[in-house]
Amino acid sequence: MDNKNKTDFKEVYPADFISEGVDQTRGWFFTLHAISTMIKGNVAFKNVISNGLVLDKNGNKMSKRLGNAVDPFSAIEKYGSDPLRWYMMTNASPWDNLKFDIEGVEEVRRKFFGTLYNIYSFFALYANVDGFSPEEKEIPVAERPEIDRWIISLLNSLIKEVTEHYENYEPTRAGRAIQDFVNDNLSNWYVRLNRKRFWGGEYDKDKIAAYQTLYTCLVTVSQLMAPIVPFYAERLYKDLTNVSEL
Repeated sequence: MDNKNKTDFKEVYPADFISEGVDQTRGWFFTLHAISTMIKGNVAFKNVISNGLVLDKNGNKMSKRLGNAVDPFSAIEKYGSDPLRWYMMTNASPWDNLKFDIEGVEEVRRKFFGTLYNIYSFFALYANVDGFSPEEKEIPVAERPEIDRWIISLLNSLIKEVTEHYENYEPTRAGRAIQDFVNDNLSNWYVRLNRKRFWGGEYDKDKIAAYQTLYTCLVTVSQLMAPIVPFYAERLYKDLTNVSEL
């Protein structure tokens, strides 16, 4: 191994984490450490995520013989890959067994993705009517109405919480936190209580503050959810920022 390859190898070894099924605990996980210890005197990886099994909705192992297996390609074709990812990631921690119910995927698509899309559509409709641009001079948060400061405060708390969960390999908690923020705080409270600020009236400081606040929330949510649902998050981010390529 030449010097360049040795340098490159040191940057990625030991690996930050490895992910395999629970059945690999005594096989692949142990073997990598054993070989690495003998050759390098060090561990092969720093963290491990051991995936549980995907069971049917009644907790039985899926099999063709029992007729309870779900064709993943058919599920993706019908519901989309990202709703399927979000359902599987938020329904159970990666290391726990997942009781898979196809109706749960439809519920996720309707309640979470549908809600997020409705918020974006509401924002885009009125922002286009008023000619709002993210490039406008930002109104300081301290000068915005209390409800704007409230949702921005919750958004900052969400960023901190989700970042910590991702760094601690807790994607399930990260996804649930994002979902609760979108469904409860952003949709049921902020948008519902502020509709009149977007409807008609003059394009004044209060209206611009509302646009900037909702815009910030949507862009941030698209970034936070990207590790779990990259396709949907990228489309949402591009639509909001008018970016053709990332």
